[in-house]
Amino acid sequence: MAEYSFALSGVTLPGAEDLFGIWTAPTPAEISFDIRAAEARDGPAWRVQLPAALADAQAILDAQNQTLQRSESDLFSAERRLAQVGLYGAEEAGVAFAALPAPEAELLATLSDIESPISFEAPGPEERARQETSSQWRVFVEQVRRMVSHYARIETEMGGALIGQTAVGWTGDFDTVWGGDVSADSMGLHHQSVQLALGSRLALIRLLTIVGTGATKLALRLSVPGAQLLALPAAWKFVRDVLEELRRSWPELQHLVQ
Repeated sequence: MAEYSFALSGVTLPGAEDLFGIWTAPTPAEISFDIRAAEARDGPAWRVQLPAALADAQAILDAQNQTLQRSESDLFSAERRLAQVGLYGAEEAGVAFAALPAPEAELLATLSDIESPISFEAPGPEERARQETSSQWRVFVEQVRRMVSHYARIETEMGGALIGQTAVGWTGDFDTVWGGDVSADSMGLHHQSVQLALGSRLALIRLLTIVGTGATKLALRLSVPGAQLLALPAAWKFVRDVLEELRRSWPELQHLVQ
């Protein structure tokens, strides 16, 4: 099957890839000056490049939509598990973390450290890792803010030829410019690309909401000032870890349903 790409430019997400395994973030060297200037003016852009064969292009879009659906289901699982962490009692918050899944054990350990007395020693590896997580969380919040403050701009190509470019406002208004000599089937593929981009954007916003709500509930168990702000990066890492853990099970689950 011919090569393809799904790129989200103008937004920098941790790991250079979004959390749903669909969109990659091009490096600055891969983006032309004209595109960077447009993004500074108009905001991020979702770019879908598909092979020229209609059947191949449709199969790729179908697979990416299934990936988004699985990711949305995983978000519900991560939300549920994050809420359960706030219900754990002292016995789970002690030293016996071995019986808990790794994300839960790490989150409880982090919450315990937040309540520990402040140390003035040089930060160790664990503290440096937590500082990096906090930095990634701040970057993620800023990038989602940037994403929602602009129109969604989606572009689809097939075999290197432009099918269509669409701008979508928050009121639901669509403004589409079509490439030359575009068939009805090709237009349908672009409409699917638009829905995939909008669904991915909503999933990222939902992720942000899950982390914020989860951190608020976790803060209730912490007896330190600013507990919610301190819990936000920990909740962010927990959700990321759960999503990665669940995604690793996808090939096994796919084998079971075949």
